[in-house]
Amino acid sequence: MTTQTIKNTGCPTASIILKRELIRFTIQPARIGASIGTPLILWVFMASGFSGSMSMFAPVVADTASATSYSLYLLPGMMTLVAMFTAIFSSISIIEDRTEGWLQSVLVAPSPRWSIAAGKILGGSILAFAQAIILLLALPMLGGHLTPVALLQITLALAVTCIAMTGVGVAFAWVSESTQGFHAVMNLILMPLWMLSGAFFSTQSATGWLRILMYANPLTWATWAIRSPLNNNQITKSATPSTLTDFLNQPPWYFSISIAILFAITTFTIATIIVAKPRKS
Repeated sequence: MTTQTIKNTGCPTASIILKRELIRFTIQPARIGASIGTPLILWVFMASGFSGSMSMFAPVVADTASATSYSLYLLPGMMTLVAMFTAIFSSISIIEDRTEGWLQSVLVAPSPRWSIAAGKILGGSILAFAQAIILLLALPMLGGHLTPVALLQITLALAVTCIAMTGVGVAFAWVSESTQGFHAVMNLILMPLWMLSGAFFSTQSATGWLRILMYANPLTWATWAIRSPLNNNQITKSATPSTLTDFLNQPPWYFSISIAILFAITTFTIATIIVAKPRKS
């Protein structure tokens, strides 16, 4: 087989893996319940139990006069949580495929390894996006509203977030030897990453050292890129930030989405490099 032929097999390999991920998802309905059900339960409990004490720390503006409900503030965080759970479930299939021998047959095929990472990440991202975007149906019940531009902004931000989270999952799953080890690493890394993303409390309400961690967390900016358009960016339009802290607490959408895109590109690249590197026996 010539070099040109090998190069041309990359995209077909990626598409085959992508289709396999989608088909596998349709025959595993429990994944749908686990990916959406857990965030929904957490959403209901947190919105009901903490709305009174936390709403003052959730500076999301519904209009020029009043603050939105805490439930609406939680919505972007729940969407990123769905993306995270779906990324975990999709990435676990790498370990299962390795155990069953299917992954070995793909590795020995005359196709570039980047196509394996691309297929896994794109397949997992599509599944994550399809499940997370469903939560927007709750907006009318929460008093939220969307303009066409805001919907496009949320769609882009959510898609970027799904790619980033799936890239993280694929990178760790590729180097994990067992599902138990993979879950341990994910709980140690992804859960703190989500909890420090401003999902259920804002950077303004965090203490000094915790606020710094939230600023350094790329998922914070991805969450903000989803949250800001929910009210037509009225937060960033209401006042001009006078200090760096004000800017970081209420950044414009273009700033947040830029960091989120950089986060997705970085995780995609790292996952591709890890997959392309031969594993040690």
